[in-house]
Amino acid sequence: MRILKINSEIEKAISEIITYQLKNPAISGIISVTKVDTTNDLEYSKVYISVFTPNGDKEEVFNQIKHSAGFIRRELCKKVQ
Repeated sequence: MRILKINSEIEKAISEIITYQLKNPAISGIISVTKVDTTNDLEYSKVYISVFTPNGDKEEVFNQIKHSAGFIRRELCKKVQ
């Protein structure tokens, strides 16, 4: 039950970070965090995202999000603590 709540909080926080804080023009379209799986020891979380882009360049958007992973992690730590 605790893990489910943590997953939900991480999902919400990452969604907000991607939507409101990433200032990368290459990240466009509709991006949704669909699922978060956190290990029992809270060491790792795997985040699943879905991307819909009007121009159809999903791969580029995924690459840009991966490139922004450090920023997303840093902002996530600020929000979750």
